[in-house]
Amino acid sequence: MRVWLLSILLALAAGLVPGKAHAQAAPVTLDAARCEALAGGRFQKLEGAATWITAASFVAATPARQAYCAVTGYVNPTNVFGMYLPVDSWNGRYLVRGCGGSCGNAAVELACGLHLRDGYACLITDMGHTSSTIDNNWVAGNLQGLVDFAYRSTHVTTLAGKAIAAAFYGTPARKSYFFACSTGGRQGMIEAERFPEDFDGIVAIAPASMGPFGLKRAATVSDVDAFNSRADGSPILPGRKALLIHRAVVAACDMNDGIRDGLIGDPRRCRWEPEALACKPGANLRDCLSAEQIAVVHKMYGWRGAMKGSELNWIGNFIRSAPLPGESWQPLFDLGVGRGDPDTIESMINPNNPDLRPFRGNGGRLIMAQGWSDYSVMPLPTVDYYETMTKTMDGPVATRAFARLFAIPGMDHCAGGEGASAIDYMGAITAWVEHGTAPDALHGVHVVPGAPLDYFGVGLPHLDAKYVAFARDHPAWPAVGVYSLHDAPSPADPRPLALRLGEAIVHAQAIATSAGYPRRSVLNMVQRAIWDMFFRADADSAGQLAALDQVAATDLSPVAREAVARIHAELTLD
Repeated sequence: MRVWLLSILLALAAGLVPGKAHAQAAPVTLDAARCEALAGGRFQKLEGAATWITAASFVAATPARQAYCAVTGYVNPTNVFGMYLPVDSWNGRYLVRGCGGSCGNAAVELACGLHLRDGYACLITDMGHTSSTIDNNWVAGNLQGLVDFAYRSTHVTTLAGKAIAAAFYGTPARKSYFFACSTGGRQGMIEAERFPEDFDGIVAIAPASMGPFGLKRAATVSDVDAFNSRADGSPILPGRKALLIHRAVVAACDMNDGIRDGLIGDPRRCRWEPEALACKPGANLRDCLSAEQIAVVHKMYGWRGAMKGSELNWIGNFIRSAPLPGESWQPLFDLGVGRGDPDTIESMINPNNPDLRPFRGNGGRLIMAQGWSDYSVMPLPTVDYYETMTKTMDGPVATRAFARLFAIPGMDHCAGGEGASAIDYMGAITAWVEHGTAPDALHGVHVVPGAPLDYFGVGLPHLDAKYVAFARDHPAWPAVGVYSLHDAPSPADPRPLALRLGEAIVHAQAIATSAGYPRRSVLNMVQRAIWDMFFRADADSAGQLAALDQVAATDLSPVAREAVARIHAELTLD
């Protein structure tokens, strides 16, 4: 008995018993041997999360990055994860990053590379299956996979990562965080609702599947494609008219937040109606809307739930792109197709419990963020969830003590767009959890092409001010609009439109590629960058076509060349 007890005590001191190391453990040497010793079945008996480490490799420091231990493993049965454990300078924090779409890949470098620089022990999981981010081939006949994707995978891999970090460092992480968007935002909300002890702080951006809040069942992409398609497959409302609508909406509602900046502070207060662009007898059809097109716009705002100001995001997402010569009109891609009965699947994956008393009771802090111009996760269900939670959690004061929502004008899905959407979320949640500094506003910046940030703005504290086009402070709900306390209006860019287009194309492609997006999404982001530039530039269709021709004559990547060609085709439509 004494021998057994002594062996346990020695294991605790060395950090060899998963999850049992503590702050008083003896100092350890974080070297290659300690890293590689993690591999194998050492965590096979971890309670509730049987884990096997398939690889553990020590990576030496470089001038750009500290040394780290790269770990790959899985939690029974198929929840693969990747993890980076910083060696030279661990900040004592554990971070789990979420994934997007269908997940299907533990892209640890993409998720954790920049966080490693800041000293986080960081993990990401594939959510229990292998796939691309946009296919659902894994769903059919895979109930266990659906359970893992719905709620189990994030929890069990979180437990595994905590145990691995504690064993490697000889002490547990002092604080644990979650940060992600879309499917990742849904992961964060599921954690707050179902596993309230997993994290001290959660950042959930544009959490997917927020029904039944807001619309009971929002229109799918396929629904929208159906009501905007003629018999030959061509769109009733072409993409180029989304730019026309966007100009009119912004002109009408820009000042509803008191700042003329091309952003609509609160789209719910925008009273613009598409009839304002109705074609008059003898009018040029390229510059107005037919009755059929007006009906489509009403459906986009009403049935689909798109907000005023999101019109540029309809292009390629809800409006079919014009075909190139030799092509036919193709239906839009819908990620929801192939996931089985929507009501059954939604019942499994929805983060639909507004009672977060266990999370609050455990000291948890929650930051929710939602872009007003989001085209994938509609804003109103997120807003309605937060307001329902506010009623459930004893009112605004009690709710704001542990959870806050931020609505970001002009922000697309997760980030990007016309607004100041690069935000230091990790700085905000850390200050709240560890210092009690609740965020009354999130400071956001809009960066110029070439800024060395990832799509989610990670690395913002290190950003040189020369990359900041403008900045805004986004107040916590229920305040809406933007505070311009730190704003420095950017001067108009006098350079030729073609030059600015070329820069925007290169930047959009680099951001989308670094985020690991499939080619279809990269193409959409490049096209969106072109439309954004057209919106800001004072050029008619002829000037836009001329600029595209100049860009097409330069050395473009295949996806950029296709984007330019497709926009060129769009500009010929009525």
